[in-house]
Order: sequence, then C-alpha cells, then structure tokens
Amino acid sequence: MQGSEGSVNRRLAVGIFPGAGAVHLYRALDSGYFQEAGLEVNLVQVVSSDQQMAGWNDGDYDIMHTSPDHLLRGLLKRDPVAVQAEGMGELAVHRRPGSPAATDRWAVDNAQSAFAFVLRAVLADVAGAPVTDGQLVPVGGTLQRFQALPTGTVDGTTLHPPFDVLAAEKGYPRLGGHLQVAPDILTGVVVAPRADAATRHIRAYLDVCRRSTTELLTSGASGIEAALVRHGLPESAARAAAPGLLGPAGLSTSPDVTLRRLQAVADLRRRFTPEWQPSCPLQSLMYW
Repeated sequence: MQGSEGSVNRRLAVGIFPGAGAVHLYRALDSGYFQEAGLEVNLVQVVSSDQQMAGWNDGDYDIMHTSPDHLLRGLLKRDPVAVQAEGMGELAVHRRPGSPAATDRWAVDNAQSAFAFVLRAVLADVAGAPVTDGQLVPVGGTLQRFQALPTGTVDGTTLHPPFDVLAAEKGYPRLGGHLQVAPDILTGVVVAPRADAATRHIRAYLDVCRRSTTELLTSGASGIEAALVRHGLPESAARAAAPGLLGPAGLSTSPDVTLRRLQAVADLRRRFTPEWQPSCPLQSLMYW
C-alpha cells in the first residue's frame, strides 16, 4: 500500500456527509496515511442524500460514504458496488417532550431513505404511533434535521452521534433506535464504481480507512474527540459523539458487506413499501 515518501500518484474525490461519522477519514488525513499510500484525498461534503446521489451520477466523486439504501433504490449510475461496511453509531429517533400525536411532523432527509424507514419502524414498534407519508417533511441531512427541531416546524426526527446526544440535552428525548427495530441493517457503506473496485488506489484507500478506524478504537474517546475538534466540531459535540461511535453500530462495525445485512436493509424498506423490489439481485451490489 505504501507509495514513495511524500508522493501522490492518484487524486480521489470522496463524497461524505459532514459530522462524526467521518472521524476515521479526518484522522487519516491528519496522520498523513493517505499521502503515504500515494493518495491525495479531497473530502466533498454534501447536505442531503439527493445531492450526494446527483454528484455520484455526475461523476463528481471517485468514492462515497453513504447509506446502503441508496444502492437498493436503483437510482445510482456508474455501476456502484459496496466495497466496505462502516458504522456511525445507532440511528435514534428523538421528539419534543410529550406523547407522539397524529398531527406530528417528522423531519427526514428523503421520505424514501433508510433513516425515514427507521423512524417509521421506531414510531410503530416502540412508540405505538405509526405515521403516514403526509407526516414526513423533507429537510435534508442529519445536521439540517437537527437544526430544524428548535424551529417548531417539525416535532421529531432520526439522528446519529453526536446529534442524538445534543438533541437530548436540548430537551428532545429519545423514543428508540434502530437496534431495537432493525438491528441487522448496515448503516453505512463505502461505494466505488465496479470497474475500479479492485484497483490499487481503491484497495489502498480502504486499507487506510481500516487502519485509521482501528487506531481510533484503541485511542478511545480522547482520540475521537481530538480528531473531531481538529476538523471543526465544537468540543461539546465531539464529546457527545464519542460514546455512540464507541458503542454498538459504531466504529467497531465489521467492514464486511454481507448479504444478510443488505437483506435486512431491503426488508426494512419492503415493510413500508410492500410493492417495492430491488432492481437487481442484492449479491450484485457487493464486490466479491
């Protein structure tokens, strides 16, 4: 995986959502691991899944870190495959104080996203308050949904670290999380074009991601917080993120993309859209 000292022989644009889930990428950049591997990595932040998918289809990214649900929707071009699994912590549903009501409005990135289906499952199974399509309000990525809560335009949403902890601190208690309703789903995958999946630069990129993740797990909360603060997160947010990243469905998530876990993502989608079927065999979305 090593390139010559200080050399760069491949530039990679990587589409990501901002926040704690990219902490292993931040650490890898700070430590010079990508450069050691002969890679110049440019992290391109997006604010919604629609923006990320459009950027992928336009060829703006060589790699993206995203929800596996985007692969299942059949909207991505350039023959994408999941080359590695990742975790960002549990996906948790938070709401303003009080019992859910039929008039509630729930912030989502996209009504057809995995985060929206987690929200619907938690509300149905844990809170006993199923929601209709008309109650879902497209707002954007996790940061945008978190920021929408105090405006009063929505009553609750699905969040991940650190936004789940920050929401609770601001008076939006947790109703439940995906580990209660769909524990086997993948929450994140690294996606590359199938034609590039076996290339040296993609394998080197994945090796760096795994190395950085392992070091963060070893360093614990202090290492995670330091990496996040260096990349602009307030200290309070960095502290809030660490427990979720170190917990179930966090950084310790196995990097293997398995058929069972992709099937769990498909099953969650099919639960709320029974007529839906994947546009291709799930096995074809995995790079073997």
